[in-house]
Amino acid sequence: MALRDGRVILLQALTPLHPGTGRGAGHVDLPVQRDEFGFPAVWATSLKGALKSTHLLSCDTLSGELDKVACRRRVLLIFGPETDEAHEYASAVSFLDARLVAIPARSLRGVWTYTTSPHLLRYHLRYLEAARHSAAGELGKLLEEVKQAVASGGAVASTDRVLVGGNAVLNEMTLPAKMHNTAVRLASLFPGEVGKLVGEQGLVVVGDDIVGELVRRSLLVQTRVRLDYRRKTVASGGLWEEEYVPQFTTFVTVLFCAGVKAAKERAEAFAENDVKKIKLQVPPEEAKMKDELQRRYIEIMSTLERPDAVCKEVFKAGDGSQIRSLVFGGKETVGKGLASVVIWET
Repeated sequence: MALRDGRVILLQALTPLHPGTGRGAGHVDLPVQRDEFGFPAVWATSLKGALKSTHLLSCDTLSGELDKVACRRRVLLIFGPETDEAHEYASAVSFLDARLVAIPARSLRGVWTYTTSPHLLRYHLRYLEAARHSAAGELGKLLEEVKQAVASGGAVASTDRVLVGGNAVLNEMTLPAKMHNTAVRLASLFPGEVGKLVGEQGLVVVGDDIVGELVRRSLLVQTRVRLDYRRKTVASGGLWEEEYVPQFTTFVTVLFCAGVKAAKERAEAFAENDVKKIKLQVPPEEAKMKDELQRRYIEIMSTLERPDAVCKEVFKAGDGSQIRSLVFGGKETVGKGLASVVIWET
C-alpha cells in the first residue's frame, strides 16, 4: 500500500479573495499573497488553517457534548494536534501552496474571459504529476502544443466569442488571437463546475512575456477608510488600500494524506484529557464518559489508518456533510474570502 495518497483540488473564488501578507512595501498597503514569481497564490498554511477551522466549527453544531469532543479529536488527529500535544503526533495531511491557474480578464466581447499562459499551466501540470493524476499526460501534450501556438507573441482562444477582428482585447490590451483546437481541448480538461464556467466564458492562452501584466490588471485594489464618528472625517492613519483576487479566479493545490500517526495506545490518555472539556460533567459519570471516548477514539484511529481513508474525511464536516466551500484570507465580514472546493477525481 502506498505511504501517502494525493488529491488534486481546484479552488474557485466565489467572491473576491484577500489572502493577505500583512503590510506591503509597495504601493498597496495590504497586498495578496504571491509566489516566487509574483503571481497571486494561497499559501498552504492559509489553506490548511481555513479547512481545520471549518471542521472545528462544524463540530460545535453537534448537539451532544460527547459528540462535540469526539468530533474535535477526530479533526486534531487528521489536521494535527494543538500546541500542548504537539510532541505526541503529527498531522496526517499536508497541502501544497495553491497556485494560480486561470484568472478572469475584462474582455471587449463577452464581459470577461479566463486567461492563462504556459507558465501557469506548467504549475498545473507539476501538481497533477505530483498527485499521479491521470490527466497529467493529456495536459503535458497540450502544454507543448500551446507553447508553440503562442510563441510568436499572439494568443489562442477556446471560442471565437471573445475575438474582435482577429484580436482579443483583454484588460485594455489588444493581442492578435485566433481560435485554436488546443485551447478548446484545454478548456474541456477542467472538471466539474470549474469546467462548466471555463466552457461558458472561454479560455485565452497568452504568452509568458505578457501574462504578468494581464494578471496585474485583473487584480482589484480597494481604498478603505476608518472614520472618526464624532467628526465624520477620516481618522488619523485610517486611510489604506487593500488588494483582492477577483471573483472566479481559479487556483490548484494538492492534498497529500498519510494514515493517522497517533498510536492507538494513546486513546486512553486522549480520553482522559478530553473528558474534562465536557460541560455539566457529573463526577460519577466521568469513568463512563472516558470509556466511551476511548472506544470512539480507537474506532476513529482504526478507520483512519489508511491514507485514502484520511483523504475522504478531509472534506467531510463533523455532521457528515460535504464541505463544498471555504472562507479564507481576511475581510470575511465585508463579503470577501469565499471559495468553492472542487476535488478533481482521477
